[in-house]
Amino acid sequence: MRFQPNPILAALALVAPALLSHAQTRSEPATGASTPTLPTVTVTAEREDYEPLPSSTATRTDTPALETPQSIQVVPQAVIRDQNALTLTEAVRNVAGVQYDFGFNGSMQPLLILRGFSSTSMTAMGPMSGSSTYYLDGSKVTGVPVNMANVQSVEVIKGPSSVLYGRAEPGGLVNVVSKPISSVSELSFEQTIGQRGLSRTGIEASGSLNDDRTVRARVAASHYTTDSIRDFVKDRLTAFTGSLAWVPDTRTNLTVTLDHTDQRYRTDYGIPAVGNRPADLPWSRQFNDSPYLSSSKTTSLKLDASHQLNDTWQVKAKLLSLRSDTAEMDISPYRVDLSGGFAPPDQVCPGTGDPLCRYYFYVRPDGRYQLDQFSTDLIGKFNTGDVGHTVLLGVDTYKSKKSGTTYYQQVSAVDINNPSLGNTPGLDLATAFPADFDDRSSWTSFYVQDQVSLGKGVFVTGALRHDRTSAVYAVPGTEPNKVSFTTPRLGAVWQFVPGQAVYVQYQEALAANNGRDTVTGAPLAAERAKQFEVGHKLELFDGKVSSTVALFELTKRNRGASVIDPLSSTGTNVVTVGKAVSRGLEWDVSGKLTNRLSLIASYAYTDTEVTEDLTYQGKLLANVARHTASVWARYAIDSQWTVGSGVFAQGQRQGDSGNTFQLPGYARVDAMVAYRFGLGASKASLQFNLDNVFNKKYFTGSHQFVQDWIKLGNPRTAKVTLRMDY
Repeated sequence: MRFQPNPILAALALVAPALLSHAQTRSEPATGASTPTLPTVTVTAEREDYEPLPSSTATRTDTPALETPQSIQVVPQAVIRDQNALTLTEAVRNVAGVQYDFGFNGSMQPLLILRGFSSTSMTAMGPMSGSSTYYLDGSKVTGVPVNMANVQSVEVIKGPSSVLYGRAEPGGLVNVVSKPISSVSELSFEQTIGQRGLSRTGIEASGSLNDDRTVRARVAASHYTTDSIRDFVKDRLTAFTGSLAWVPDTRTNLTVTLDHTDQRYRTDYGIPAVGNRPADLPWSRQFNDSPYLSSSKTTSLKLDASHQLNDTWQVKAKLLSLRSDTAEMDISPYRVDLSGGFAPPDQVCPGTGDPLCRYYFYVRPDGRYQLDQFSTDLIGKFNTGDVGHTVLLGVDTYKSKKSGTTYYQQVSAVDINNPSLGNTPGLDLATAFPADFDDRSSWTSFYVQDQVSLGKGVFVTGALRHDRTSAVYAVPGTEPNKVSFTTPRLGAVWQFVPGQAVYVQYQEALAANNGRDTVTGAPLAAERAKQFEVGHKLELFDGKVSSTVALFELTKRNRGASVIDPLSSTGTNVVTVGKAVSRGLEWDVSGKLTNRLSLIASYAYTDTEVTEDLTYQGKLLANVARHTASVWARYAIDSQWTVGSGVFAQGQRQGDSGNTFQLPGYARVDAMVAYRFGLGASKASLQFNLDNVFNKKYFTGSHQFVQDWIKLGNPRTAKVTLRMDY
């Protein structure tokens, strides 16, 4: 029996929450009268415009963006779908101040830069591979692929967020919001195909399992695969998610989610620099021809619970338990001969960048990654006289561990202009050099926040967090660094007219662990940061359009650096004398300008400098362009036809920390056209996307300490997507 949707019931489902809310504000029940409590009805129909979405990530409370003293930008699903963004990098390019470093683990695990600083510290002691860090529904994860088929929106919170989210880099956080469970029956199928073997298939179903809609479920599965114009580069991602929710009434919600991803990839190691520019090589040239595909098989269990205790207090709890089996088996090209000239003649290189030496560089054939995080928030809303308070009290525990023996082995060098590739032997465990590292991090934290409404449009936010941390990345047997930190945050907002506000903010950040002095064994000071920010926020057309302009100064200190030390057993030691400053202006605007036209645009001016360092003092931070901009617009011709186009631009960037070469600026143009129609019982759409319309050759980023890993962007790529919603 084919399902036929009832338009009357669908319309009632859409308007009922608004009618109930209106009725509640217009009349109160008589004293002593019993008020029936109905379960929440959640409708998750696609928002077809770019109106700003509410976000609670910046404050962990449901505070409107206009009352929050921080720059926040949300990339909604409508933008992700219109641009056919298949990776996290493609989604966040719409946000001012977000740029890109070199990522080691395929396109599904990008390494992002926010306000000049990477989302994973590149100066502290730590592994190179598996370093992609972001937040999944508010929980910090590292080395886990992003399944964009299951993403509802992407939130970018600018600046330090350690006060509410613990140890993190100071540029900001990127939070990936998963698709929610619907209380009404929904079924969708999506198929994307494109050039160079691109394909993504997705199917999902969601709805209530009983008549009173108190038990709800969602299941989704997807498979993504693509080859590349780049030699030997591959990406595969298979994903499954299943969620079950119990919503007995409007006060209580309990959701359990099981996710599994299976990623297989061969990392694109890019091309080397020759002189002060990337080498002039064919677009396809790439030197990682590992006979293995690296992999990451990840399973996670998430538990989200909330309960309204009374009219004043609400409690929320979140649990994430994640386990991942990894195999990191790439071959790394590098111009330095680490054998000191003692390798066979076909493996040595002179250090000029041509030929390049190549290595299994601390690959990990059998790795394990585990993460457990639990947080509980108690939120209260009340008044003391004429002053309103939103109080947050929270506790947070976090433990992560990565294990597995790594191996080092030198393999054949390669002529960058006439490479002989495709026959590199596998890793020989009998002759490779093994190394084990103790890689653990944990914290237990308490935090408090008070958002005070003083009246006349004035809002003040104060927060304080105390962390007890333990962290180590060193040879087994090394004592972890166990240190306590207290981190403050203070901000104020003045909403001087309806829809407009100015704000000021100061906050500090606790960043990466720097390890221990290799001579004395004494713990080194952790990386820390502080930021001053002022800004202006504007909402137009009843909140359909939002704009945020922010000016900031962000300083990171205690950056680690290696120095020669004859007293050290390794010949080198680590000192924490580094300091870097990032100053800038950012502007984000998005929304529905007219009934037909929607827009998302950004501009950032970012000026960086290493102000204290034994080697890099006076240099600019790598991969950070002074000027970046983006604009994407969508126009609805009628109820069926839609067109869209945009430009994404970056200025010149320094390619490494020594500023020895530069990545040229670029502007890339994308376009789309979509047609919507009925197909049986479904609402269907057929969409064509053309990325890099003018086939511009450009460079997305480089490793800041290596001159040989410069990544190229994709050439012109055509994609077609069929989507059916029931």
